[in-house]
Parts: sequence; structure tokens; C-alpha cells
Amino acid sequence: MQLLKADFFKLSRSISPWTLFMLALISAIVFAACSHYVTIDSLSIETASGSLSLFSETQMMALLGSIAAGICLTTDFENKIIENAISGGHSRNAIMINKMITFFILIALLYLPYAAITLLFAFTDTAFSGFLPTPTLNILSGAAEQVSTAGLFGKILLVNGLSFFIFFSQLMVSIFFMFLFKKAVLVIAATYMTSLILGPVSSLNETIHSVMAYTPYGIDLSQLTFHMSGKFIGESFLISFVFILVFYLASFLIFRKAEVK
Repeated sequence: MQLLKADFFKLSRSISPWTLFMLALISAIVFAACSHYVTIDSLSIETASGSLSLFSETQMMALLGSIAAGICLTTDFENKIIENAISGGHSRNAIMINKMITFFILIALLYLPYAAITLLFAFTDTAFSGFLPTPTLNILSGAAEQVSTAGLFGKILLVNGLSFFIFFSQLMVSIFFMFLFKKAVLVIAATYMTSLILGPVSSLNETIHSVMAYTPYGIDLSQLTFHMSGKFIGESFLISFVFILVFYLASFLIFRKAEVK
């Protein structure tokens, strides 16, 4: 708890997490606006699906999440904060779990604008187009077919919650890279490249897809809708949880053997 309070205090005094949050907020607004403008024919689907797709949560979570892991967590190695924590009597496992919790909260902060926009506009008459199969657009475009009830609110929370958990599990590789490289630049590059490569790779052929299906990168995000099955929910949660556990153990083994100078 002492380590967690120290991290919260450090991050609250830092401009980096709030800058990343503002970028996520702007991206979420732009992405939702694109969806609306496509619906009213003020923006072509080709343009929205092209360069403007960079503002989608799938793209921004990978980019901003990688940067958050680098500048908000990994710099603790460069600033000797990790070394001081170890010399202060904190176990390496406690330090690692603390970093995971802090990272979880950081990713939740980055995903919050997208979740908030779905809750804000799902209960209005504003029309949206699902021009990309992302959770945010699946919710916004699908809400028009739903009656505004407490049930709709619950469905939105479920889709957003599962989406966030999948994104967080994908970004767990950054924790592994953090204890492996101990350099912010390397962690950012390695995490982002992993997200860029493994997603498209999973659809190259049937063999690769069958293997990647057991990782968060192989989960079909287009199925994150109001009509997703209980089987899909259970499998997605289990795959993501196991992935997080595997990288937690891998990170712990590396950190336990590593020299912190």
C-alpha cells in the first residue's frame, strides 16, 4: 500500500498521465464524430476507415498504453526508484504487483473517454455508423436498435468492461518488457511493435490464427456487441486472464534474477 501511494503521488504531480488522458479524450471525440458524420453523409467511409481510423480505441490503446508503460513506469528504473524500493526492504514481488496495479489504473484512465462517450450518446437520438468493427462503434451504432433501459446500461458496461480487460491483457507485455529492458524507449517500441504485428499476423492463415486465438491478440473484437454470446464472454475473459497470469510469472522470474543497479 505504501508503494501504491507513492506511485499515485508521483503520477498526480506528473504531467505525463494527464497529457495521455487528454490525447485519449480528443481521440475518442474525433472518432465518435467521424462515426456520426459518416451516418449523415458528411464524411466518406473510405476517409473514415483510412487515416481517421487511427483515432479508434484499438489503435490509441496500443499507442498510448505503450507510452504510458514507458514514461510513467519504466522511468522508475532510470530514476533509481526501483532500486530504492528494494533497498528499503520491499520484496520484488510486491514491487511488481504494485506496478501492475498502477498500470491497470493508467490503462483504465486512457480507456475512460471511449467508455464515457458510449454511455453519453447511447441514450440519445444521435445516429452513428459502425464503419469499423470496434467495441465503441459497435455500442454506438447498436444502441439505436435498443430501448433505453437499465438493461441497455448494463450491456454497455459489459461490452466496455470486457473490451478494457482484453486491451489491458494485450498491454501486459509491457510489464514484461519493463523488467527485461529497464529502458523507457525500448519498452515503448517493443510494446507498440508487438501490438502492431501480432494483431494482423493472427489473420495470415488458418494455422497461425488457430494459435493466436489462444491470446488476446486473436480475439475477434467485432464480436464485442450487445449480442455476444456467453461462450464468447467466458472464453475472452479466460484467455485474457491466463495471458495476464503468464506474463506476470514471466516478469517475476526476470525481475527476481535481474541485477538492479
